[in-house]
Amino acid sequence: MNRTPRTTRRKKTAIGAALAGVAVLGMFATAHAANATPAPAHTVATAHIARTANTPYVINHYGEENADKGRAERSPKSLVLSEFTSINGLNWQQWGAKKAVGTGKVTGAWCLETCLDKPLKATVTLSDPKTVNGKKVFSTFTLKLAGNPGTYDSEDLRGKRPLATS
Repeated sequence: MNRTPRTTRRKKTAIGAALAGVAVLGMFATAHAANATPAPAHTVATAHIARTANTPYVINHYGEENADKGRAERSPKSLVLSEFTSINGLNWQQWGAKKAVGTGKVTGAWCLETCLDKPLKATVTLSDPKTVNGKKVFSTFTLKLAGNPGTYDSEDLRGKRPLATS
């Protein structure tokens, strides 16, 4: 079986996600500074509980149709975290008013040759909800690779990182 077309398609998808993230950076910095407000006191316990107006969204730039402007989603199956990193096959354990926690498989520009064919297992935590254009959205993420992740030179793996909010 020839794997070249599949590998080429995966590389193009990863590069496309990275380029979409670069376009988002300029929009994110302005929106993040101008629209920061504190999160409400109300909480929702888990992703399985009915969502309310206080349950935040995440702005997702995954897919061609969302690359430029993003789309507000709750519990997405795939998520562009930054211009360098995406997580797929997400299984959300929690989606509440203050944070969302899910597990999935990570790929990124920082590990293309290593993790394109074998994505890395990871846990992502979304936090710090802010109101942007009248909609509550998570504004940061923390990514933790499972097992022995090796040594990767990526800012996305170092503590809390900003998420696009518009």
